[in-house]
Amino acid sequence: MPELSSVQIQKIREFINSNQLINAVKLYREATGAGLAEAKDAVEAMARGETVNIVTSAPQTQIDALFLENKIKELLAKKRKIEAVKLYRETHGGYLKDAKDAVDQIEISMRREGSYMSSSVVNNDPFTDDSVSARTRLIIVVAFLLLVFGGLAVYFLGNGF
Repeated sequence: MPELSSVQIQKIREFINSNQLINAVKLYREATGAGLAEAKDAVEAMARGETVNIVTSAPQTQIDALFLENKIKELLAKKRKIEAVKLYRETHGGYLKDAKDAVDQIEISMRREGSYMSSSVVNNDPFTDDSVSARTRLIIVVAFLLLVFGGLAVYFLGNGF
């Protein structure tokens, strides 16, 4: 990850001194590629006069990169593209557009490979489906069963069983 130049540090300090913290965070992110939380923490530390250590947030090993790509593919297969872009951006830093473009490329490669809905990407555990429609169906089934059993209970209690 790139280091801050003295000019960039000076400009960030000018933003801090003029109470323009959003601009300071933005400049820090652009210069270092850090995520929003890291940039905010670094700028706040600079405002307090502390020394800031720039920490890389990109994957450190090939295994980390493969794990990240598989997690992004899993999110895409579950039609959770926004979360995939967010995960990519948090890991690699940089601009939102760059993260979206990278995730789009992963999605295109998944379609080419025919693995968009592949069982190797999607967890086949039926109990991990957290979609709204699945929860709605479950609520309807439970409500129906409660009505049926409640009606039977009223019927049998009313007839003296």
